[in-house]
Amino acid sequence: MSIALRLITVITSLLVIGCAGAGRTPFTPESGPPTVGMPAALSERERLFMPDVEAALRDEGLLPVRHGGGEMDLEFTIDAGPINTNTRIILLEGRRTIARGTGRASGVPLVGRSTVAENSFARAFEEFQAELAQARVRRGWQQPRSTRPASGGDLPVD
Repeated sequence: MSIALRLITVITSLLVIGCAGAGRTPFTPESGPPTVGMPAALSERERLFMPDVEAALRDEGLLPVRHGGGEMDLEFTIDAGPINTNTRIILLEGRRTIARGTGRASGVPLVGRSTVAENSFARAFEEFQAELAQARVRRGWQQPRSTRPASGGDLPVD
């Protein structure tokens, strides 16, 4: 019985270790966009703002991946204290920072905390989007067709 249990433990460990380093899943083709592993544990407030962060990543040609590792990883935290709220959004490739946004907002203790969090997030998100756009140009990521600017002008000519 103990040999079978040890064998199962060893096999499971090898599978976990083998999958931990994988940047792409079988569902993500090699020719697809770069993947970003999204944070698994988020607070209620962080979950509220995560759709904006995911949309920004997609707009710059990246593919957010939930419940798995990506070629890059996203760190996203909103730390709310009694007066200050700090937001950090960081896109990492290994230990290298690709794009970063930080924001801080203050308010009266226990009054209007959601507005303070929104202001903190807005500052961090604006900075993150700007750095993400610069990273796209530097690294040559392909912007998705739906967000590419139209060539030849946007308005029809009469």
